[in-house]
Amino acid sequence: MVRLQQVLERLKDEHGALKKELDHVQDMTRHMVGMLGSEEAKRLLQEIRKQMELFMQQLEAHEHWEEEEVLPLLAEYANQGMEPTFLTSTWVLEEDHKQAERFVRSFLDHAEQCKGADSVKLKKAISLLSVACSVLSEHLSSEEEMFFPVANQMLSDIRE
Repeated sequence: MVRLQQVLERLKDEHGALKKELDHVQDMTRHMVGMLGSEEAKRLLQEIRKQMELFMQQLEAHEHWEEEEVLPLLAEYANQGMEPTFLTSTWVLEEDHKQAERFVRSFLDHAEQCKGADSVKLKKAISLLSVACSVLSEHLSSEEEMFFPVANQMLSDIRE
């Protein structure tokens, strides 16, 4: 039970940190949009690019931990009949993650090409980033909607 509580606590903490990072990136992006065409906008874009590279490293580490620790723990319980769609749902989450990663990689590629003040390329990069952040936020929320009820049910069953 202690291990499950620790896993659940870490899951909540990491999701909170990842969401906070996404919010920060979106705030920086909104600030940058107000300065399109300026040197400051170019500087901010490169800062955002670095932030997203760091975010993706953090997300990859988080996803790896989920696959190694969280999913086996929850899947064993869910497969005991409580949640027959659990494995299907984990597959959908994995596909969401891949889709978000593709949007982030596209953003990073476009941001890399935006060395000048080309507003068309900049707007394309911003658009890709916006979609990536939206997909990532939805992905994290979907994980929470799937993992937390199973974990809470496990804790409830253990306490009984």
